Amino acid sequence: MSVERAKPFAGKVVICSGHMIDEPGRPEPRFPREKERAVRAEIARQIAAWGIGAGDLAVCSGARGADILFAEECLARGVRVQLLLAKAVEDFVKSSVRLTNSDWVERFHALRKQCAVATLVEQRDETFPPEPGEGAPPTGDVYARTNLWIIGAARAAARGRKAIYALLVWDEKPTGDGPGGTSDFANRVRALGGTVAIINPTRL
Repeated sequence: MSVERAKPFAGKVVICSGHMIDEPGRPEPRFPREKERAVRAEIARQIAAWGIGAGDLAVCSGARGADILFAEECLARGVRVQLLLAKAVEDFVKSSVRLTNSDWVERFHALRKQCAVATLVEQRDETFPPEPGEGAPPTGDVYARTNLWIIGAARAAARGRKAIYALLVWDEKPTGDGPGGTSDFANRVRALGGTVAIINPTRL
C-alpha cells in the first residue's frame, strides 16, 4: 500500500524510533537479541499506559527491533500504522531488517500487507518540511531524514494538538545530537507539546 501525507484527525498519534536488534558479535551491545521479549513487554505497557487504541495513528520505520515490535503491538490494538522506510524495500530489507537465524524479514513483509507504506526515495524534500529554525540533516543521512519525516507526519496529523506520543528504544548513550538524531528526535517531539518515553534495552 502507498501512504499519503497524514490528514488531521481526532485521535492520538504515536511514533517510534530506536535501535535495531544487534548483529552477532557487536562489541558494545545496544539491543541484544535476548532482550526482544522484555522490550516488547515494555512497548506494550507504554502503549497501554497512553491509552493508544483503535482510532489512533502509529508512525515508524520498519527495521528489525524497535520498529517492528512497535508496529506489531500497535496493530494488535487496532491502531492504524504507517511505515516510512529510509530506502526502497529490497535495499531496506538488506540494510535494516535481515539478521541471520531470525524471522525478521518474514515479519516485515507481513507488516507491509497490513500497513500503509512509503519510502523516502518516493518523497520530495518538501513533503514534510521542517518548522522554521529546525534545520535538516545532511542530504546523505537517510536514516536521520526518515526520523524527521516521521515527526513531520505526526505533526501533520496532530495539526497543533498536544496529541503526539513518542517511544524511543535507546541505550541513552550520546551518538551525536544533530538534526534527526535520537536526542534531537526527543527534543522536537517535546517542542511540539508531545510526550516522550524511553525504553533502554540494556537496563531490562
